[in-house]
Amino acid sequence: MARSLVFAALVGALCFTLANAQHHYDEHKTTRMVWCTKSQEEQYKCQNLTVAIERDRALFDEVFLNLTCFMAYSADECIHHIDREKAHITTLDAGDVFTAGRYNSLIPIMQEKLEGGFADYQSVAVIKKGSLPDLNNLRDMRNKRVCFPWVGSLAGWIVPIHTLQREGGMEVVDCNNQVKTAASYFNNSCAVYSLSDKYNPIGDNSDKLCTLCTGKIPGGRCSSADPYFGYEGAFKCLLEKGDVAFLRHSTVNEMLQTTEFKNISPDTFELLCRDGRRASINDYRQCNWGQVPADAIVTSSARSFSDRKQYQQFLKRIGELYSDGTRDDQSRLGGQGFNSRNNYNEQSNRNSFNDQNGYGQYDNNDPYRTQNQYDQYRSERLDSSFSEERNQQDGTNTSILYEKFRIFESKRYGKPNLLFQDSSRALTVIPEDDQSFTKYLGPAINFIYGIRECPVSAMTLCVTSENELDKCIKMRTALKAHLLKPELICKKMHSHINCMQFIEAGKADISVFDAGDVYTGGLNYDLIPFMSEVYNLGEPEYYVVAVAKEDDPDTELTYLKGKNTCHTGINTAAGWTYPMAHFISNGWIRPYGCDSVRAAAEYFTKSCVPGAISNEYNTGVPYDSMCDLCHGTSYRYCRRDASEDYYGHTGAFRCLVEGGGHVAFMKHTTVMESTGGKRKEWWARNALNDDFELLCTDGTRAEIQEYKRCNLGKVKANAVVTRGGVNYNETQMNAYINLLTYAQQLYGRKEVDAFSFSMFSSPIGHYDLIFQDATRQLQVIPPNKRRYDAYLGSDFMRARRITDCYSGASQVALSMGLLLVGSLVAML
Repeated sequence: MARSLVFAALVGALCFTLANAQHHYDEHKTTRMVWCTKSQEEQYKCQNLTVAIERDRALFDEVFLNLTCFMAYSADECIHHIDREKAHITTLDAGDVFTAGRYNSLIPIMQEKLEGGFADYQSVAVIKKGSLPDLNNLRDMRNKRVCFPWVGSLAGWIVPIHTLQREGGMEVVDCNNQVKTAASYFNNSCAVYSLSDKYNPIGDNSDKLCTLCTGKIPGGRCSSADPYFGYEGAFKCLLEKGDVAFLRHSTVNEMLQTTEFKNISPDTFELLCRDGRRASINDYRQCNWGQVPADAIVTSSARSFSDRKQYQQFLKRIGELYSDGTRDDQSRLGGQGFNSRNNYNEQSNRNSFNDQNGYGQYDNNDPYRTQNQYDQYRSERLDSSFSEERNQQDGTNTSILYEKFRIFESKRYGKPNLLFQDSSRALTVIPEDDQSFTKYLGPAINFIYGIRECPVSAMTLCVTSENELDKCIKMRTALKAHLLKPELICKKMHSHINCMQFIEAGKADISVFDAGDVYTGGLNYDLIPFMSEVYNLGEPEYYVVAVAKEDDPDTELTYLKGKNTCHTGINTAAGWTYPMAHFISNGWIRPYGCDSVRAAAEYFTKSCVPGAISNEYNTGVPYDSMCDLCHGTSYRYCRRDASEDYYGHTGAFRCLVEGGGHVAFMKHTTVMESTGGKRKEWWARNALNDDFELLCTDGTRAEIQEYKRCNLGKVKANAVVTRGGVNYNETQMNAYINLLTYAQQLYGRKEVDAFSFSMFSSPIGHYDLIFQDATRQLQVIPPNKRRYDAYLGSDFMRARRITDCYSGASQVALSMGLLLVGSLVAML
């Protein structure tokens, strides 16, 4: 008896636990779904769908969800709202599925099926019959007027552009802008979105691909509101203005069934094949440009699997109730497939709903039951569009007006292909393991990546420290996230001289150099500057300033003998060349010929001049006092790269703040960047602008902001360099310019969160990695200024000759040679 009681208690406890578990699960089941619509007409259709669903709520059983409609005005806007969970689902073209998945982490959960059970469209080129007699192969497509559905559509843009790049002689004008490439190939055309920010990120697209568009200005032209938007819009464009339209294979027949175009014969059009021949509209299987997946319903990957499962079950039931196609279970239809139209109607005159015994006939717990027990009820409720039907479920003969709703029919709303494509016949579930844009697109993804290929495959950036290498790798990841080309490769070398040698040898492609290194690279290695940094002056230049502490009045620029000095690095413009040239030319320092290192060592007591004892930069006698103030440990001590704490402009200022320096030479923005709490490092936390002053050439002092009147000269900003001379390659250089231009457009912001990348800022504890933190933008150097001496200017060249015994040696030799030749000529 006791055992029986214990057993009963255990069973009761188990039942209670299971009941509570079920209740807990039910509490977390989603109850609503928000559908993002892309136009006012689509919103109307969605709202009618909600009415139909509410009317037939009993037929949804446990898969019912409260459907609401959220109106946006484009696919991109819907993607944005789903990503931020303002909406849950929308339908997208395969090209937009890639965008949504690649950049917003949306995933496809359902796919449309076409007549016959196919899940793919053919991309076709449609022309008017008998037109374009001069078009015999794809290369003859050049300068034709073309109608595209929109930029980014898979069948209507990506496939044709990819094909013409490979077979039609379309040259890649811009590796990161398909619109520029297409605009240079075609004549005036219509490609909606070609001027949108998404496809015109740096704002320099021409309006050539909007010329044929017919929308009203402002707002309606070349946008989703343009009459030529979409596949149906491209068809209209072909009729009225264009030579060729890129469409889906179903578009022409769909449009010819509408009231507007019903009087036009299909024989008016023909397909243009890739080999130049023509074919009839219905011969698309043998005459197409590529195969693309049918549209998909997408949701956020942040939605749980159970939520996605509920969406699928709900959408599947919608497809079963409100379409003429069949469900995936073909056995029930005797293999008739999707050609069997409205099988539900066959039962419409059979037994009444009461004869079917209400809902008791089928199992409510099986949403995928094979018997369609609600077919008759659906027929009775939905089968008469705007007509009367006798419903006998209440035992009366009352006439009630019902509207039949079809999800794959849109003509009553004034536009085709709303919510779903009108050519679709059913919805199919995408299994969880296949819910990614790559699995959904399959081989078609090669079209998308193919149009992003670049004639220049890679750009190798040479850096000189581990910290710069880390930033370069992050930059590479950031650029790859946006599929920017050419691909960035990072290479770390021992010094800037090594980088120069590697660039000259073709083992690296670019590096970012101070003006002093631009000089060395140009003189000795034929490197040329092609992009320069711009700071707060609006031009690629800065002022060289000498900074001292406000509480050290004994330090003045006209007499620094015995002082401790902080420099950005040996042979750098602001930290060495300009100040030393100033001291030597004014007679304040004995020049020792042109040996500025000895001159400084004899004049200053202690200094930090990174690189001063390196035989790469100082070929004379090394003076240890030139590194006495430096802070680097072990092999990093006095190195001329970011591994030395006192290297560079900010490093020189840090040397002044904490390292015992009396004066520091740097660019004019450094103090303002590092004081007033702008830097979080402990050495800069208590530093204020007012704690420092500029030393002027006349022996006076000035406020930090008065750099325009109190400076040692103006010098060119840091520049990006690449190969020149006999190894010069303009195609490569233009690809590098293009990549860096797009990179700064996407990653040039200063204020970023912990998960974002910024080109022009460095992590806490570091400064001026690769680019100066003061950089506001990169500016292309004009072609006539891309020689090192033309870029640097006469003032720098003069200063370098004063401080460097080896400067301009080749020019001196050349001058001597010319002088000798001239003398010989005179003697003859």
